[in-house]
Amino acid sequence: MSLCTLGAPRSGRAQATPPGGTTPGGAIFDRLRDQTTRPMPLPSPAPPRRPGDDMIWVPDRHVRVPGVEGSVLVPGHWEQRLSEHEVYVPPLTGQTSDGGVIQLPAGRQPPPGERQSP
Repeated sequence: MSLCTLGAPRSGRAQATPPGGTTPGGAIFDRLRDQTTRPMPLPSPAPPRRPGDDMIWVPDRHVRVPGVEGSVLVPGHWEQRLSEHEVYVPPLTGQTSDGGVIQLPAGRQPPPGERQSP
């Protein structure tokens, strides 16, 4: 046996090398990269608005409520715009930081960006 025949493949087929070097490429690696580098999910968007509505979507938020220790989680909700500086807030149920539940009454309030309470 000669040294040349020892190193040759026995099947007679030549081994294919990937284009561009020794690192394989292609669709499988594109999918792997896409699946491992996805952006973080965003909070769910506000429900769609109907034309002519005077409603404002207020997302979940933590607020301070007088007489309650810690913050209160107020769930996302719709508020009705009454004027440029006043909205109607529906009755809401908030959750305290210790897991308790608090009822928040309905009423007229400044818009969400202008007020300190729910």
